[in-house]
Amino acid sequence: MPAGSRPKVILAVCTYYRNEPLTLLLERAAELSRTHWASVEIGVTVVDDSPEGQARPVADRMRERFPLGLEYCQCGHGNISLARNMAIENAMHRGDFIAMTDDDCEPHTEWLSELMSVQAATGAQAATGLMLRRAPEHAPRWLTEQPFLELGEFDAKDGQDLETGYTNNCLLKSSVIRDNPQLRFDPALGKTGGEDMVFFQNFRKAGNRIAFAANAFVYENEPDERLTLNYQLGRYFWHGNSSIVTSLRAGQSRPRMGIHAGATIARAALHPLRRIGSGKRPQLLYSLAKLSEGLGKLVGVFGVQVDHH
Repeated sequence: MPAGSRPKVILAVCTYYRNEPLTLLLERAAELSRTHWASVEIGVTVVDDSPEGQARPVADRMRERFPLGLEYCQCGHGNISLARNMAIENAMHRGDFIAMTDDDCEPHTEWLSELMSVQAATGAQAATGLMLRRAPEHAPRWLTEQPFLELGEFDAKDGQDLETGYTNNCLLKSSVIRDNPQLRFDPALGKTGGEDMVFFQNFRKAGNRIAFAANAFVYENEPDERLTLNYQLGRYFWHGNSSIVTSLRAGQSRPRMGIHAGATIARAALHPLRRIGSGKRPQLLYSLAKLSEGLGKLVGVFGVQVDHH
């Protein structure tokens, strides 16, 4: 880039009937763009996947809040892969980098700065970080005292190469997306989920690196409808199912995935006993959630693909 110029980053967000959390995300991004992200120029692409264009008023209100503006696109197919493709194809022509997160996420103060720092330090074509789930104060105690909200979290070193990335928290070089039209989200997975895992698998196969930004966080604020045991069991079931479906698409064998699913079920069954043996509370509800995850994996081995909840 020319000396002294600031990189242009387009925040690409897909939304579907979530005007209130989308407003919070865009207001937070606009605030941080002014106060903490002064080393970059920020713009936004909002892709609305509702057929009515429900998010247009939100986009119109926020249009002038970003130095590079906000562009609103309507997809309306109810297919997250098509929406994501529209988002990156719009953003790749507007900026040097594409930053992605979900419409119900809230970025940490240093989120974008950390992604940019890790990308610059490693030279990786993508950087990705963690999404941390947060429950409101009135959430049931079992949800916060047992590790339900840690689903998807993992440990890695800052700058470490990863095998995958996460569309709820990632930074992509726009040139990679422009120069590789085959790197797109698979519409066949747009209603079931797992499209991001397959995208990043193909991203890696194309010779690109994904670096972990250990201090780049976004937060998912859990709404009231997610504070039930039924929802959490369904989330774990879908998560397990999606992981197997995408692994099979990546070339893993069904017998190996069957063994993996069985091991998940066995660990879930033994979890309370191990905790009791070490003098801890058994976490029975969390064990039930992990059992649900294992069952989701098992049905995935047999070819059952569950729609995203």
